[in-house]
Amino acid sequence: MDYLRYLERPTLRKPRWIGAFVGWADAQEGASRSIRYIVESLQAKKFAEIDAEEFYDFTAVRPMVYTKNDGERVIRWPSNNFYYWTDPVGERDLLVFLGTEPSLKWRAYTQTLIDVMDPYGVTDVLNLGSLMDAVPHTRETPLSGGANKDELLARLTGLRIMGRTYQGPVGITSVFMDACTKRSMDYVSLWGHAPHYVQRAPNWKVAKAIVAKVNQLEGLAVPVDDLERRAQAFEIEVTKAIVQSAEVTAYVKRLEKQHDATMSQGESLPSAETVVKELDDFFKRGGKPDEGFSSN
Repeated sequence: MDYLRYLERPTLRKPRWIGAFVGWADAQEGASRSIRYIVESLQAKKFAEIDAEEFYDFTAVRPMVYTKNDGERVIRWPSNNFYYWTDPVGERDLLVFLGTEPSLKWRAYTQTLIDVMDPYGVTDVLNLGSLMDAVPHTRETPLSGGANKDELLARLTGLRIMGRTYQGPVGITSVFMDACTKRSMDYVSLWGHAPHYVQRAPNWKVAKAIVAKVNQLEGLAVPVDDLERRAQAFEIEVTKAIVQSAEVTAYVKRLEKQHDATMSQGESLPSAETVVKELDDFFKRGGKPDEGFSSN
């Protein structure tokens, strides 16, 4: 497979897999920033990558050009990178993956991921995602999760459980989960919920919530102090932006009341049907998901 390139072939001890995909399943970069932060914090080392040529329509997922400090122009292609981390105290290491949802050959792409996993005997997969939701940016980020086996759902205490009855279009995360399930791997997904009325990336509140939960699920100790500071700054910036719109300010207040009432009663997060209705009502009132609160 010429499109899979190894930089080295590390020796690992029963590694677990943590990964995410840039694209559809990465609202406000919540999932991808989580992976990048984990890689940086653990000083995980890149050991393999997938060549973009086979899997992307470059008119849909365009390469980006940048100018380096020395003036050199560099083209960056959609990336799919594999990292590893050897746990100095634990008995199991980590494989960490950050990819870009492909445009083409999804089955071949997914098989390539499996081909990287197989030599290491990976049996446990944690996939991270982020999605738009009717949630206020002023409260703790809601998280939801899912799993391919009933016994794994016990690990997701306190989270909204993603339903298994959905029928319709899917992203690469669903195809990847199906491939893992067919190989009897344990697959757990963790999703951060981003406020749909904001188009500001990265959303550090989502990233902080995801990383903190990954620590809990995987027994890691990735520091979150820096993420906490970034999350606070993100909230302040968004709050300053929305005061320019009385309509959106009122809408956020309503979301806050709904959130607080739910939490005080110890209820679960709103159902998917409730969320869809909330979004639909917002758009019918003339609201837009990109009310101008965008930033780099």
